[in-house]
Amino acid sequence: MFRVNKPTDIFTICGVLRPNASETNKIVAFMRLFQTAKRTSYQAIRHGEEAKIIISKLQNRFIPNARWCQWCYDEAMDVIHSQTELIEMYINDLESKLNKSKEKLDATSKAKKRRGIILRIGKLEQKLAYWKEYKKEGTVPAAVFGGKNNLIALQNGKIFKDQWRELRSNSFTSVGQANQKGLIGQYGNANTEIVFLDGKFKLNVYIPPAVDSGVKTGRGISRRECDWITLDLIIPPPYVGSLVRHLNMGYPYTVQVLRRDGCFYCHISLHQGDDEKINKEAQMAGCDLNPQNVSVTVVLPNGNFKASRVFWCPDLPYVRAEKRDQIIGDLARDIAAWLKGCDVTQVALEELHFNSDHDTNKLFNRMSHNFSHRAMFTNLVIRLRKEGVAVFTVDPRFTSLIGFVKYMETYGLAVHQAAAMVIARRALGCTERIPRNIRKMIVIKEGDSHLKCWGKLFGMVKHIRQAAIREKAYKRGWVFGDYLDYARQRKMGEQFSA
Repeated sequence: MFRVNKPTDIFTICGVLRPNASETNKIVAFMRLFQTAKRTSYQAIRHGEEAKIIISKLQNRFIPNARWCQWCYDEAMDVIHSQTELIEMYINDLESKLNKSKEKLDATSKAKKRRGIILRIGKLEQKLAYWKEYKKEGTVPAAVFGGKNNLIALQNGKIFKDQWRELRSNSFTSVGQANQKGLIGQYGNANTEIVFLDGKFKLNVYIPPAVDSGVKTGRGISRRECDWITLDLIIPPPYVGSLVRHLNMGYPYTVQVLRRDGCFYCHISLHQGDDEKINKEAQMAGCDLNPQNVSVTVVLPNGNFKASRVFWCPDLPYVRAEKRDQIIGDLARDIAAWLKGCDVTQVALEELHFNSDHDTNKLFNRMSHNFSHRAMFTNLVIRLRKEGVAVFTVDPRFTSLIGFVKYMETYGLAVHQAAAMVIARRALGCTERIPRNIRKMIVIKEGDSHLKCWGKLFGMVKHIRQAAIREKAYKRGWVFGDYLDYARQRKMGEQFSA
C-alpha cells in the first residue's frame, strides 16, 4: 500500500514596504545584526554545539530577545538541512550521469570519442567521491552566505564591497505564533505585527535595544513602544481579502522582510488550512504534469473511470520566465474551474524528482531544464486549495507504465491521461495488479511484491523498445500489444511470450 502525503500548506503574499530614511537605517542595521547571528549559529551548529547554548550566546552577544535568536538558529538549521538534502541529490545525479556515460562508452567505437567519455567518467568519479565523503562523515561543506558566485565577482572587482555586504545582510524572518500578539494587540506574530486600520495595512516591527544599552529585556518585562517601528505595507489587491480574513481569525503568519536593489519587500506566509484526509467515498481526480500538457482524470470512489481532459501548454518549455509564469497561472485556473465543474473535492498529484544527467541526453536536458514542474505544481496546489479542493501527493513509481498497460486501450486514453487515472486510484488505495495474461510473460519469484513485478515488466518493455529502435522498427504511438507482437516476431525469449 502506497502512502498518501499532503504537500506543504503554505501560501505566500508578496507585499512592498515604504520606509522613510530613518526607518530604512534601522531596518538595514537590524538585518545586518540578524544575518550575523544566523552565520554565527551556522558555524556553531557545524561544530556540534547544542541549540540552547547557541541561542543563549546569541542573546548575550547580538540580539537580547529569545524569539529573534531562535529564528536565527532555525534559519541556520534550514541551511544545514538543505545542504544535507543537496548532498544526497548530488550523489544520485552523479551516479545517474556515470551510468549513462558508461553506456555511451560501451556503445562507442571511435577512439577520440572514447577518450573524451573516459575523461568525463574520471571527473564524475572524483566529484562522486567528494560528496560521498561528506555523507560518510555526516557533515556538510562550508556555506558562502551571499553566494559563491558573488564572492568570486567581488574578488574579481565586478561588484563593490557595499553590494557584497547588502547581499549578505538583506533579510530577517519572524515566525508566526497564534497565542502571541504585537504592539496593537493583533494575534498571529509577536515581533512583526500586521494590522489593518482605516483601509490600510501597517507592519509593526520590534527591534530590541542594543546588548550594551543597559536596557533590561526578557520574559516578564514589557517591551518599550520606542523599540517598535511602524511601516506602510502595500498588499496586491487580489490578496487583500484573504489577508484580512486571516488576521480577523487570529491565525499565525510568518513575515520575512527582504531588501533588494534598494527596495524593501515583505513576504507573508499563511497556512491555507488544508488538513482534509482522503475520503474514499468521494470521487478523486489525478493530475499528471508534463512539459507541454497537464492531463487530468477523474475516477469514481470504486476506482472506475469517469472523465478525463488534457490541458495543453505547448509553448511552456520555450518562452521566457515572465510568460511562463502567466501560462502556468492560467493553466492552474482552468484546471481548477474544470474540476469544480465536475464536483471534485479532492485531487492527487505525483511527487516527482528529475535526475540531472546533463551532457548525456540533449533532448531530455532541453525539455527538463525548461520544464517548470515545481512552479506548475505549486501554482496548481495553491489554486485548488483556494477553491476548497483538498490536495494529496502519491508515489510516482510506474504510474505511466501501469496506465499504458491497463487503461490506455481500455478507455481510449492518451498515455498521460491513463497515468493520471493511476495516480487517482493510488490515492484511493486501489491495488494495481498485473493482469494474469501478462504475468506469464515475466519471471516472477516467490515473495516478489506487486511493485517489483511492475519493475520487471518495465525492464521488459524498455528492452523491447531499445531493440525496435536499433532495427528502426519502432513507431511513435505503439500500444502495449505492438510491443508484444514485435517480441513474438523476433522470438526475444520465452519470458516475453504469452
